[in-house]
Amino acid sequence: MKRKPIKKRQIVLIIAGICLLWIGGTMYMNHLKLEEEMIKIVESEEAKIVFEAGLKNIEPKALTSEGVIKSYKIDYESIKRNPMGGISVQLIINDNDELLAYNILNRYMINGQLGELENGGGGWSNALDKLLKEGMDDSEEY
Repeated sequence: MKRKPIKKRQIVLIIAGICLLWIGGTMYMNHLKLEEEMIKIVESEEAKIVFEAGLKNIEPKALTSEGVIKSYKIDYESIKRNPMGGISVQLIINDNDELLAYNILNRYMINGQLGELENGGGGWSNALDKLLKEGMDDSEEY
């Protein structure tokens, strides 16, 4: 039995397939590397300072025994690149998945050098808003 010769069209398709697999693999590896870098930034001491300052802006007594916001943890599923720049991340407050604080971490270039990490915006969930209003004294302003 004779083997059929490989046609030029088959060779081109095989080469194109290999190229597509190579490009796809490279893009996937770059995506994983970007995710690792974002997680490193979010877990950094600098980010912790930004998160805690943001929580204290929401509630001055946050992270104390007197405050409504007792603790927070990073929601790793929420970490993603923000289309407007920076890293979007949610904080879960008091181990309650309904109590969320939203943050966008930014770092700008200043005179060719990377500046400090800062909070580029955010907000909080309705459930957290309700809890904060319930926990305030009548003399406090929200």
